[in-house]
Amino acid sequence: MTQAQRRIVTLAMMGILATGALVGASTAVPLFHVTRDRLETTTLASLQTQAGALDHQLRHFEDLARQVASDDEIRRRLVSHVDGESSRSWLVAYSAPRLRDAMVQSDEIVGVVRLGPAGEPLLALGRTPQAPREVPPGESETSSPARLVRVDESLVLEVAAPIIAPGGEPIGTELFYFRMDTLLALLAGADSVGPGASRYLVALESGTLLGAGDDGAPLTREPDALEQARVQALAAGQSGVDRTGMGDGEQVLIAVPMSTPGWGLLVELPAGSFYAEVFRVLYWPLLATLIMMLLGALVTARVLKPLLSRIDEQARRLEESAHYDALTQLPNRFHLSQRLEAALEVAAAERSRLAVLFLDLDHFKGVNDSLGHPLGDRLLRAVGRRLSQVLRDRDQLGRLGGDEFLMVIERLSAPAEADGVAHQLIGALVEPFHVGGHEIFIGASIGISLFPEDGTTSEALIRNADTAMYRAKALKRNTWQRYTAALGEESRERFDIEVGLRRALERNELQLYFQPQAFVDGGRVFGAEALIRWVSQEGETIMPERFIPLAEESGLSHALGRWVLDVACHHARRWEQRGLDLQVAVNLSGAQVVNGDIVGDVRRALQESGLSPERLELEITEGFLINHADEGVGVLHELRELGVMLAVDDFGTGYSSLAYLKRLPVQRLKIDQSFIRDVPGDADDEIIVAAILSMAGRLGLEVVAEGVELPVQLDFLAGQGCERYQGFLLSRPVPAEVFDRRWGGGAELCDPVPSR
Repeated sequence: MTQAQRRIVTLAMMGILATGALVGASTAVPLFHVTRDRLETTTLASLQTQAGALDHQLRHFEDLARQVASDDEIRRRLVSHVDGESSRSWLVAYSAPRLRDAMVQSDEIVGVVRLGPAGEPLLALGRTPQAPREVPPGESETSSPARLVRVDESLVLEVAAPIIAPGGEPIGTELFYFRMDTLLALLAGADSVGPGASRYLVALESGTLLGAGDDGAPLTREPDALEQARVQALAAGQSGVDRTGMGDGEQVLIAVPMSTPGWGLLVELPAGSFYAEVFRVLYWPLLATLIMMLLGALVTARVLKPLLSRIDEQARRLEESAHYDALTQLPNRFHLSQRLEAALEVAAAERSRLAVLFLDLDHFKGVNDSLGHPLGDRLLRAVGRRLSQVLRDRDQLGRLGGDEFLMVIERLSAPAEADGVAHQLIGALVEPFHVGGHEIFIGASIGISLFPEDGTTSEALIRNADTAMYRAKALKRNTWQRYTAALGEESRERFDIEVGLRRALERNELQLYFQPQAFVDGGRVFGAEALIRWVSQEGETIMPERFIPLAEESGLSHALGRWVLDVACHHARRWEQRGLDLQVAVNLSGAQVVNGDIVGDVRRALQESGLSPERLELEITEGFLINHADEGVGVLHELRELGVMLAVDDFGTGYSSLAYLKRLPVQRLKIDQSFIRDVPGDADDEIIVAAILSMAGRLGLEVVAEGVELPVQLDFLAGQGCERYQGFLLSRPVPAEVFDRRWGGGAELCDPVPSR
């Protein structure tokens, strides 16, 4: 080959190399920008999802604080303190147990401080700063409700919740201090944006950066100059990516604003590791031919794919956590609400029906209490799987929380179709569940609301389905009920009664009536049964059968029981001081015996009134003794040791073994009025009454016949050897002053006992 030929070949090769270099460069540069932009966009979207998870946790803390601060009784007592009507010690004595209950119910709360209207501390519980911040009236409404503080060298989150008076003016502030564990766990979660990432929760008020160390401990620091600029942008609600360089030690700074006021998310990434694969795409075209550039692009694409897939997977998981229940993997309340809103729009446009089914498991609490929460969680997962098998293509099933599930049925052909689905759901739970070596039978109560008949919004439909579910549970459980206007009115009435009953205790609207008890032979009155009545401020007398069941459901039965016990003992003490040989009988609810401190309540009532114990009779229903004999036997023995008398009320209606009479320290039986109503004349009732009297005589128990209204009934009881009775024949229940005039020596009514 000649020299000229070699020169031509060399020039041709150089031209090919130059062309290849130019093609590689022109290809690599746009590829770099496109890949970089896509990676940054995907990363920003992933971090926005993570910011949403942090927002959710912060809102959770704020909701807990507001829930406690909005308690009507807390506000009323604080207003009373502010107006100078009550002392601080009175306020603290009421508030401290309730705030401790809130701390017990949520282990995230480590401390609580209550501030007065001028920002002065009134009460501090748990771990709190030595000098909590003062929050003047109105400041907590305009400033960020949450900030970082140190307590005992530990970093906690302080959340301020204003206490608003009924008139709308702020009268104080609740400062709640929460653990940082959940927030730190979210910050230090699975790597979703690349190796070496540092996440910081930004407290915009102080400019502090909060991160999580390798051991999960909180780390705080002040931002540098570049970070400070991005923090200011976060305060203005701006997000973005700052690229400060491409060499070693340079950082990529990503800022994501949060919807929670005063907070943002800042993420730092090593630029070298973040853009390493993108740089490789740029180097290959400058050092190789067009073929090498194409191979480099392929290699780059193959390398970037796992990274992008990992980012997309993390974003998907965060999205699922926002929309799906972590325990059952069913849609959660948020997702169901969105789905229901969309379904309502379609139904309104198509003028079609849809149904909402609210399902609550029957007796699930008993499973949790007896077998433990882990097994209860496994049972909930099994229930979710079995209910899902009933789903049709157009149905949506989700879990609201606890043991509550919700189903949305779209394009309903007829209301009966919803009944059919409810029947299938209940049928799916008939077969036992085998969980952890246990065979568990569980049912469900279902409430049904229909669109548009029962509501046109998701909130109304869910609320009305919930109301119908409670009716199903009250009837016989393991069934379903449709919502009706009457149910809604009943639900509102129940709510009004519950609210009014709480106020009745404060306003002294409760009264105690007394029905005398007498000996059959001679008619001498030996005692009286205390019966509660509620006379509202409007003058309406509300009988106990209307409000006692609601009191037991709402937890007011203990307060009512203490009030009745105190007032009855004070009245009986007046009778005793007059030299009258009279007993007073007080009914106890099952909740007082099993869940309350009834022994302490009775001991205190006797001590404060000065009543002799033998003058007090406590009545327990036979149904309670049969169903809870094991739980209540110890308590009843303790009550008997106080010297009081114990009686079995409504005796004969239990339809069960009478073995409990040998185990329990009762001295008196009260024959239920259903057996007295038709005697003499009804042979079966006559035999039952005679059998009860005979059995009581052999066991050495006294007997009182209830509901005696006619002289012939009294004559029959006398012929059977019954010694005591009560009923309309003797007297209806009468107010205390009337009883005093007739059987209490005519003296004045005893002094009222303040409600507790």
